[in-house]
Amino acid sequence: MIEVQFNGQFPPGYRAAERINLSELMRSSTGRPPQKPSTRIRNARLLQADATSEADFLAEHGFVLLKAPTQVTDWGDADQVASRYLPEIETIIRERLYPGHPLIIRQPPNVMRRGEGTTTPQYGLGVHSDHGTTADDFQRNVEAFTTPEMGTQWRTGFEREEVQEFVALDFWRTTNMVGPLKHMPLALCDPTSIDEADIIPTALEGIAPGGALTYHVSLAYNESQRWYYYPDMTPDEMLVFKLFQLRKDDPSQPYRACFHTAFEDPTTPADAPPRQSCEHRVSVLLLRG
Repeated sequence: MIEVQFNGQFPPGYRAAERINLSELMRSSTGRPPQKPSTRIRNARLLQADATSEADFLAEHGFVLLKAPTQVTDWGDADQVASRYLPEIETIIRERLYPGHPLIIRQPPNVMRRGEGTTTPQYGLGVHSDHGTTADDFQRNVEAFTTPEMGTQWRTGFEREEVQEFVALDFWRTTNMVGPLKHMPLALCDPTSIDEADIIPTALEGIAPGGALTYHVSLAYNESQRWYYYPDMTPDEMLVFKLFQLRKDDPSQPYRACFHTAFEDPTTPADAPPRQSCEHRVSVLLLRG
């Protein structure tokens, strides 16, 4: 277990009367939410060691680490990623994460690379979750990054009678690295430890093309939140976590996505190679069996 101070969380007990434009808040004299007290980050390898299965662990905690060697040798080769990695991801979803469950998988044709030597060299050093909490939020985000027609297409697919649940999954792994990851690992909050009163609806400018607002959620600090990370992730390992989830038959809709952030591990050696990683965001419609 280690202790760090995360960026980007709101003060304990903070409540918002309406959705906050986080971009405006950052530009204002108030600035970003102040840094919070130290947060303990637990070793998720120890937690997962007692899991009955990868699928059950993902269902319970919203994240899971997989042993997942890949045939991709050049992450900058879009054709190789499409022909090798995407089929690997589909097999993992169907056989390991939702075995025996009828489903529809929609994958983008590429991955988003991050870190030194990529077009996104910075790391996501701030507690966040990438979508809101409702179907309207998700549809607006689809429209902001694509077209209104694509947003409508997603909503129509989700509303079909045979669809039971929708989940957006993030497949996260190191790329072009040889040894275990020591620099800027990823921390995730177990969604079952979150008081839903601490979830702050937010909007952001400047992420989507054309300047459209995108809808997200931020988090107020609460000492009961349980944060985890997987130390020393290897190139043959992959972290999967939930970005968004809606279950049609559950009117309470408990929050089951993972707030996450990169963080500066105080145990990182001074000569640790800088992290390079990729994430691949996949939409899954789970059908009624």
